[in-house]
Amino acid sequence: MNFGIDFGTTNSACMAIQERRRSVKYTDGYGNPFPSLVIVDRVTGKVHRGREAWKNREELSDSCEVIPSVKTYLGTNKTWKIKGKEWTPEMVAAEVFRGLKEQVSKKGAVDRLEEAVVAVPVGFPTGKRVALRRAAQIAGISIQSFVSEPTAALFCHYGEIGMYPTIGVLDWGGGTLDIAIIENRKGRIRELSTSGLNLGGDNIDRKLAEWAHDRVVKEKGGGISFAQMPSGARDRLIASCEQAKKDLTNDDQTEIRIWRYGDFGEINIVIDIEMFSSLIAPDIAQVISCFEESVSRARLSFEELGCILMVGGSVNLRPFSNAVASRWKGKVFYPGDSDWSVARGAANLSLQPGNYVLAQDVSVRMSDGSLFPLVSQGDHVTFGNTTTYTFALVEDSSTANFVICDENGRNIGYLNVPSFGFFREKIPLIVAIDNNMIFQVTARSQERAEITRQGWRFAGLRLDYQLPVVDLEVTE
Repeated sequence: MNFGIDFGTTNSACMAIQERRRSVKYTDGYGNPFPSLVIVDRVTGKVHRGREAWKNREELSDSCEVIPSVKTYLGTNKTWKIKGKEWTPEMVAAEVFRGLKEQVSKKGAVDRLEEAVVAVPVGFPTGKRVALRRAAQIAGISIQSFVSEPTAALFCHYGEIGMYPTIGVLDWGGGTLDIAIIENRKGRIRELSTSGLNLGGDNIDRKLAEWAHDRVVKEKGGGISFAQMPSGARDRLIASCEQAKKDLTNDDQTEIRIWRYGDFGEINIVIDIEMFSSLIAPDIAQVISCFEESVSRARLSFEELGCILMVGGSVNLRPFSNAVASRWKGKVFYPGDSDWSVARGAANLSLQPGNYVLAQDVSVRMSDGSLFPLVSQGDHVTFGNTTTYTFALVEDSSTANFVICDENGRNIGYLNVPSFGFFREKIPLIVAIDNNMIFQVTARSQERAEITRQGWRFAGLRLDYQLPVVDLEVTE
């Protein structure tokens, strides 16, 4: 089986391709992706995860450390000290990966989740990639490669929209909005602009819960705020509001009902689509504005955009889809099961890998001012491979001074290597790109000891992604 994982801020989705033809979803037991939430008991150290933990997160917060959105902490020094144990972000993220492994096992899969292609946001920092790979290793999962979330989503639906040369990907999930404007040149993917917001379905659930609470207070009296309600009551109201939000995708009216809401007892609040639309209108306006600004930053007119691919659970909110239909008429593609598009695309790329392609040159400035390319735009990348170039001193000097430039001759780094200092002393320079997409250069004089080896790392390497040709046979 070939696995793909969409490691999200709020939810993480795992899918597999079985026997090269059948896709398998590993849900949270309720048909949804797995929550990226870890809860640790402060007294016993017991770890809670999964949908039940998510549903009871407010109540569990009284006795447990609730750690949501661990992806935001990866690559930082943040720690949580719980029952004498210091938890790092990698350890917390590993629990999410373990939860995904358990879902695979519960499904009765013959193959275990031991390796996967993992999708991450565009521009996911190097430190976070390194930390995420380490977290997966702790959980017993090897990351075959990283792929950007919009590239994975596009590959999942390439048969439907691959004919467009420019595509917007709007990924609106439970915790964040992620936007990418993509150039598609016969399957070679370049991200022209990206943006996002810390705004998702969870924010809307809470906004709806606070509105419902205010209605209850007005109808039944009392001066208690939503934040002052018992944690278990808040959990139940938020969960009921989430269901009401989903119901309003197709229904014009629904009820927010729970049997026990603190001292208020049973509550039953009716909400219609007009009220819901009014409540979330500011959120929808933010999403639309963010997307249109992304198109502008890509230096495209809206007319040049061929298609907008909608993925993530929140794109199906009726007030949003209505606003989109009137504003972006004729350009929007809604796939079925959009919560799973990124994970399915990653699984497909595990089965049929694409290739990263350099989108820039990295060169050494020679003594005459010319540029000698270490890697060149258009080269296919093989992570971990090394190439050695041998340079020589052109003057007596105690150091060999390398100036490293981009394709426009702009200096991006320096490497100063100790030498013996004689004319034409040879300095071999080793170049590699590691599996976290970091460009690395090391060098030492052939006349000096290994301890004198110097290195330089560049985390900002620009890469395109070439989708596998086998899936690019599309027609207009």
